Amino acid sequence: MPGVERPGNRPAWAAPLPDWGETRFLVVAGLVWAGTLAGAYSWGIWAATAAGAAMVLTKRSGVALVMAAGLVAGALAGWGAASRATEMLAAPVVEGEVTVRAVARTDPRGSRDRPWLVARPLAYRFAEDQPWREWLGPVMMVNATHAGELAAGEIFEASGQMVKETGRRGTSVYSARMWTGVLARVSPAQGWLVRSANAVRRRVMENLRTGPPDGLGLVAGFLVGDTTGLTGSDLADLRRSGLSHYVAVSGGNVALFLGALWILMWPVASRPRLRSLVGLVALGVFMIVTRWEPSVLRAGLLAALTLGARAVGLPLGSWAALGTTVVLALLVSAELAESLGFALSVAATLGVMAGMRIGSGRRPRWVWETLGAALAAQVAVAPLLLGSFGSVPLLSPVANLAAAPLVAASTILGGIGSVTGWQPLVGLAAIAAEGVLAVSRFLSPFPQLGWLGTAVAFGAGFAAWRWSDVRLPMLTTAVLVLAVVRVFPLLFPLVGSDGAGPPAVVFLDVGQGDSILVLGTAVTILIDGGPDPATLAEKLRKYRVSEVDLLVITHPHADHVRGLEAVVGRMPVGAVWDASYPHETPAYLMLTERIAEEGIPVQRPSPGQVLRAGELEVEVMGPQRRYKHVNDQSIVLVVHLAGTDYLMAADIQDVAQAELGDIRPDVLKVPHQGAATSDRQWLRANAGRLAVISVGPNDYGHPVPWVERTLAEAGARVVRTDRHGDVVVKPARTRRVAAIGQGSEFEEPR
Repeated sequence: MPGVERPGNRPAWAAPLPDWGETRFLVVAGLVWAGTLAGAYSWGIWAATAAGAAMVLTKRSGVALVMAAGLVAGALAGWGAASRATEMLAAPVVEGEVTVRAVARTDPRGSRDRPWLVARPLAYRFAEDQPWREWLGPVMMVNATHAGELAAGEIFEASGQMVKETGRRGTSVYSARMWTGVLARVSPAQGWLVRSANAVRRRVMENLRTGPPDGLGLVAGFLVGDTTGLTGSDLADLRRSGLSHYVAVSGGNVALFLGALWILMWPVASRPRLRSLVGLVALGVFMIVTRWEPSVLRAGLLAALTLGARAVGLPLGSWAALGTTVVLALLVSAELAESLGFALSVAATLGVMAGMRIGSGRRPRWVWETLGAALAAQVAVAPLLLGSFGSVPLLSPVANLAAAPLVAASTILGGIGSVTGWQPLVGLAAIAAEGVLAVSRFLSPFPQLGWLGTAVAFGAGFAAWRWSDVRLPMLTTAVLVLAVVRVFPLLFPLVGSDGAGPPAVVFLDVGQGDSILVLGTAVTILIDGGPDPATLAEKLRKYRVSEVDLLVITHPHADHVRGLEAVVGRMPVGAVWDASYPHETPAYLMLTERIAEEGIPVQRPSPGQVLRAGELEVEVMGPQRRYKHVNDQSIVLVVHLAGTDYLMAADIQDVAQAELGDIRPDVLKVPHQGAATSDRQWLRANAGRLAVISVGPNDYGHPVPWVERTLAEAGARVVRTDRHGDVVVKPARTRRVAAIGQGSEFEEPR
């Protein structure tokens, strides 16, 4: 028939795509997904029913009936999920100081000094002498200071402040939030399957103890998806290089797991059906060990369907299996329809399945199949990444080609070594993982592409693949451009962007915390690092900072020190100033341990001490003595740079402010995110011509209105990082202050 392509006459670009017989499964999956999203709204079921009826009346076929049924079934599943979420959010909450007994629905996540988890309460009491009252309450978010060895499915007790607060973490909707200290485990998980999986997970984590620390943290990510052993900067490098999917357990991990399982059980289970049945049981344990994340659910269900079909002798193609997997997952757990992780996993799988066929006819086969899979997966997930994060890594296919063998080796060696307890294998796995981190660190500074850049890159890639005569010129041009991009920051590390070349002072927008970059022509000083290492790493990359001559830790609170994981051990640091003794926090202790491991000299500066370098002079003003409050113990500096005086007041409060007296700087870093802990008169005297409040989204009410009002009444122009982004202050001779974040510029007050 005209206009219809037969399988034998399909164009080259269509070769990797499924035929119509398997495409129907994917179409039904798409309709179920659309119906699930629509079902969350009141009109969704009616719209899906009308659309389904139109399909049946138009086509009058069995395929149309199946498609219509999928659309309506998805809408019903979405309506059910939305109803459950509404009921959960409206559930009553026990508020105030309370002790709760609850079952953990997730493992403790977040940082080691600020873990959080999602839990379901079972009982509560307001005092220890009171009996427990049953409370099968709504899902709650628990923020703790220490979670111990608690695992998902186990029952724990915690005492703290409970409030009514609604939100979402992943696919879980919660309607209560609790702040507590230590989570005390009181009983193991219910059910032999969960207990067995927790035991396997604990054994794996306990045996990951030899080799490079960062490497071991990544091995844990490969094996069970646990990334708590990785620093924020390492996670950011993995994301920027396009390798973060390796720590989101998915199809590759499932394939390696089943491959190793079948090798071990070959002597006792050589029959295909028996291997399939054993594989199904093992998959259940594996999915619990890796904590049933959306990508794990997709990969596990896909493998289970394939094994089940093989066990009963039913032929099931890969495309049909993927479509069926999506349908089952969404009908059972409609919340997955809004999960970015699930969407990325499905899209990446589609890309990999198509991409591996592109290079299957070329040699060396593994290189072309890996490159084709990486390219196709990048194309498939690009719209989702651009819509969610605004950019995609340019060199993700190259990074995956380089990292894939190392990941496979690390996963296999780490899996065998951690289960058997043979530490030499664990050490080798950690070394291979360090290789993956080296790839991510090298490639992370390369450009991230927006919509236009992605379209151009994909167009160029398609042209190079389609027409051989343009491959060499395009490849040569790309290599030269990327070499310049990569080498330029190394040759000129102190050349800033956005007009922030030295000399300048940059008040970085790092969220709810402080980080200040002092760019002198001779030295670079970093004062604090904010709460997030990934954010700080992005900022330092933006301003071309590749080494820090002096790192100042004003005090040990996490919103000032946690981000410094992106600096210590990641770039050269000449010296550290630290006067936080005797106060300590978990984030501060981890940082000081790393400083000691790196052998960086540490000095406790005293008032009156002065550092001079070219046009830069830094004078230490405080702490003037040992204070009771940790904020008053902050290091206070006056930075003299090219005719402008900056008072870096950290988080000092009214006691230290009174003893510090009047400095009368040109620029004031307002203490403590503009909290109500300052003295009004001190603020008036030291407001300067420009007052910078380093602040981000918070529940503390920072900055309080009267602080901003007092500064403005004193004649200062008040600038906030949450509104203006990075605040770049050039020397007085340039007579201007530029707020880079949103492109605004402020004339410096005369």
